Amino acid sequence: MKEQRSISLHGTPFTYLLSHSTRARRLRISVSDAGVTLVLPAGISTGEGESFLLKNSEWVLQQLEQRQRHQAKNTRPPLPEDVILLRGRPTRVELIEEQERRVRARLEEKHDRLLVYLPAGKSSSSPQMIERWLRELARTEIEAAVKVQARRMHASPQRVTIRDQRTRWGSCTSQGTLSFNWRLIMVPSNVMEYVVIHELAHLSVPNHSADFWQVVSLFYPAHKEARAWLRKNTPLLHPTFLKNN
Repeated sequence: MKEQRSISLHGTPFTYLLSHSTRARRLRISVSDAGVTLVLPAGISTGEGESFLLKNSEWVLQQLEQRQRHQAKNTRPPLPEDVILLRGRPTRVELIEEQERRVRARLEEKHDRLLVYLPAGKSSSSPQMIERWLRELARTEIEAAVKVQARRMHASPQRVTIRDQRTRWGSCTSQGTLSFNWRLIMVPSNVMEYVVIHELAHLSVPNHSADFWQVVSLFYPAHKEARAWLRKNTPLLHPTFLKNN
């Protein structure tokens, strides 16, 4: 027997299916295209089941976001092969080979283009060069955003690192180290700002409780819109141009 129920996850109403099972030996949560199902064994109360769901809410939300990204990947048209997002704007990559250039490449932003000056015959190495440039640009702009938002929030991160997380945009350790995905340089500046505020908020509230979202809302009221942008556009942050790198 299944019944539809609602619960608040991080301050947002959330609908799930409650399934009573005489065969199940333990509480179980499943996430599918049909949504979230909480399987309740005999002898376990609905309250205990919902406590279990709340305890695993971060995992549930992560699974839902992964499914949404997968659906978006299959429905949203990709960018042209020579276009990447830069601060949320489609930017055409132009490779320019120069006979007089011997070793180092040079990259230059110009309006809606990214000009890549390369030594003659070195265009095959351009994806690696572009990614290195994007990572360094991400480091500069993310560190600057952390500095500004930490001052606003009276937060004191111990360290900032730039990584290539597969399923996260950022993380915060108990020691106060903030890690951010370098692909944030591709998102609009306000969305990057949200991710920075999200991780800084974890310095004071290490979980995703209502208290945590209250802190986030105080400094970034439009956090739902920022999360929606990330869910919708994640496939565009893995452009064809860089996929084989």
